[in-house]
Amino acid sequence: MEPVFQKCKKHNEFFKILPLDWQDTIISNWESYEQSGVIYVLKDNKKIIAGGIVFSENPPKPTPLELKHTHLFKQGYLYLGFIFVLEEYRQKKLASKWLLEVKNSYKKPKFWLSIEDYSLHSFYQKNGFKIIAEDSKAKDPEWLLVFDNT
Repeated sequence: MEPVFQKCKKHNEFFKILPLDWQDTIISNWESYEQSGVIYVLKDNKKIIAGGIVFSENPPKPTPLELKHTHLFKQGYLYLGFIFVLEEYRQKKLASKWLLEVKNSYKKPKFWLSIEDYSLHSFYQKNGFKIIAEDSKAKDPEWLLVFDNT
């Protein structure tokens, strides 16, 4: 059966599938971001197996590179964060499906995100994103990518 894409109304259900360090970041800040963050998930038989958050404002604990690019919000970009697929469901193109469904949920989709693992670049590139900035000399290297289908 094909996983079902939907907006998640019970945020704690999504937060439970995230790695603990991600939970620490988002749960303690969710009250501040609930108005500017929309959680979308993929469900398999009512079980959340993947998801992420679309932010219309800065995400929790933005990095220096992200802070340098907050002007993207004024240009109509939305930030994608906390994108996660349960380990036992990986290698099934669910993250690509999630991205496609999110893109299809907006009239003029423009998104940005950051990655701290360069190996993810090829995945995002296959999904239409391109690198516009990097901070590879930082203690924790980071790359910023955008998707603009307007």
